[in-house]
Amino acid sequence: MKKSFTDNIRAMGSLSARSVRIFLKDKAGVFFSLLAPLIVFVLFVLFLGDLQADQAKAIFQGAEYDEKALESFVNCWMIAGVVSVACVTVSFSAQSIMIADKQNGNLTDIAVTPVSRTVISVAYFMSNCLITLTILLCVLVVSFVYIAVTGWYLSVADVFAVLGMTALSVLNASLISTLTCLFISSVNAHGAITGIMSAVIGFLMGAYMPINIFPKAVQYIVLFVPPTYSAGIFRNIFMRGALERLTEDLPYAKDALGDAFSLRIDFFGHEIGADIMLAIFAATIVIFSAALIFVGVV
Repeated sequence: MKKSFTDNIRAMGSLSARSVRIFLKDKAGVFFSLLAPLIVFVLFVLFLGDLQADQAKAIFQGAEYDEKALESFVNCWMIAGVVSVACVTVSFSAQSIMIADKQNGNLTDIAVTPVSRTVISVAYFMSNCLITLTILLCVLVVSFVYIAVTGWYLSVADVFAVLGMTALSVLNASLISTLTCLFISSVNAHGAITGIMSAVIGFLMGAYMPINIFPKAVQYIVLFVPPTYSAGIFRNIFMRGALERLTEDLPYAKDALGDAFSLRIDFFGHEIGADIMLAIFAATIVIFSAALIFVGVV
């Protein structure tokens, strides 16, 4: 019996709510999903902060600069990397619910109901979006508090831009993780893939170090990783205010800092800024959305 559009929406909402409830019941899972990006941030501060600060200082070649703005500039670079990586890692971790349903046979039970495969796939995607967005909002609160303590140069528009970009990044990451995990049926395999992905994704998207220090071949490879553009946009938003303050008396340093910290990306020989990155990122969302619907139909 073919279900109506309203019935499909209700089924989608029920399945999504079920996945969210299962995730929230696992208190340890919620805790470690939140803890993981915060640990990465602490490691950034302890081990990479001074290195990035020294790289920025070298650009000024002995000229006087605002030390507080420089500290904020480096901190915002680190936070942009943490947030962009967390969108991907948290999303993949949250897909454990779908994988467990496959392994336990729950997904087979759901599939024998009149609910279509598309509705089931989209329901898992929606629940993943809700879970990932909730965790990321918590990470953002901690990040904003840290920026406020160490040097706040964000405008109100920047804050709203960060929130909007977080929503888009979560959408993109949830699409990718849902599509990927549709083809994984073992909890152990999912854990192994998530572990490997968590270890390498930060490097592949240029979140842990500037892209321009990679070999040329690797710089081109990262262009095919959608979160690369997410990280680039986050950097431009988070670092904009501190960069303006830092270079208001030293305009020659603006382009040098932008190049050194990957505020622009070499796109096959053409430098692109945040506007083009956003267009490319939006295109990947459309492509992955179509792919998820297609996979759910066939």
